[in-house]
Amino acid sequence: MKLPEIKRYLAREKLDAIVLFNKSSSFTYFFGGDFEHGLIFLTRKAAFLFVSPLHEPKIPGFKVIRWNKFKEDFAAFIKKQRIKRVGVDNHSLLVRQKAFLKKYFKAKDATKFLSGLRQAKSEDEIQRIRVACNITDKIFSSIISNFGKFKTEGDIARFIKIQSLENDTYISFEPIVASGRNAVVPHHDQDSRLKKGFLIIDMGVKYKGYMSDMTRTLYLGKPGKKEAELYNKVLGIQEKCIKKAKPNLRAERLYNYSVKLFGSDAKYFVHGLGHGVGVEIHENPSIGLKSKDVLSKGAVFTIEPGYYNQKTGIGIRIEDTILLGKKKEILTKSTKKLICLKI
Repeated sequence: MKLPEIKRYLAREKLDAIVLFNKSSSFTYFFGGDFEHGLIFLTRKAAFLFVSPLHEPKIPGFKVIRWNKFKEDFAAFIKKQRIKRVGVDNHSLLVRQKAFLKKYFKAKDATKFLSGLRQAKSEDEIQRIRVACNITDKIFSSIISNFGKFKTEGDIARFIKIQSLENDTYISFEPIVASGRNAVVPHHDQDSRLKKGFLIIDMGVKYKGYMSDMTRTLYLGKPGKKEAELYNKVLGIQEKCIKKAKPNLRAERLYNYSVKLFGSDAKYFVHGLGHGVGVEIHENPSIGLKSKDVLSKGAVFTIEPGYYNQKTGIGIRIEDTILLGKKKEILTKSTKKLICLKI
């Protein structure tokens, strides 16, 4: 649970606890999975879950405190634990939650500390992400084998959602399915019939609170020489960036390296090179132009160069989830050889 780091942070910042509401990604992180109820208090002595008597969660490392009369029991709890100054995950707080905290505590924004703490993944976290990636690969394989059934981009998106549920997971974000000229829009909303040309499929699932993210670009029909060359260029850039990624490398440097590899085509690369993956689909490290993040050992992140040419209508993106562990590992295993399909 990384309580030693929490204790050091609390001592350094002269705080009595970190308070997390149940909708916060950091709540999911410390709880060890999804749970829709309660408040977490991380103090210098222990970790507490303050929860309704309707729930009986069993979480190793936590002391569960059940309230009967919320106001009275909450006031008694914070008085007993001497909690007055707290750190909070500010970016996830609702207005009413801020008002609640103001009523009881002096609050300090601990978002940067919490997001940084989550970058290096434990073995249990890695295993959950690995399972999510394996299921993503399985669903992608099913898309290919069932492709004749699809008429629209929406058909594929719905198939991904159904397959996710059938594999006891949830989608980690709304799938992106974009064919033909639609592929030049990085976050296209699928609403068209499948069209000749490149087909981008960006998908991921959530397994026990942890996510995967993968993009593959297919071709509907037969690609021309220039199209095949562009695909192989994007793939080559992705492979070189994966090879270059290592602990203690500044994320900004990795992004700049990808831009250099694009050369004269850099103007068609319109987003960051990647992002961390964990209990959120976008977390540290951010791999982009102005990123201040540094890649750390144990980090899990994506590498996803893309090419989007509005004039020619060509859009290509290739993305994998990468583990920077004892050995660097590509967790999403689906083939990146250009698959050509009939429509």
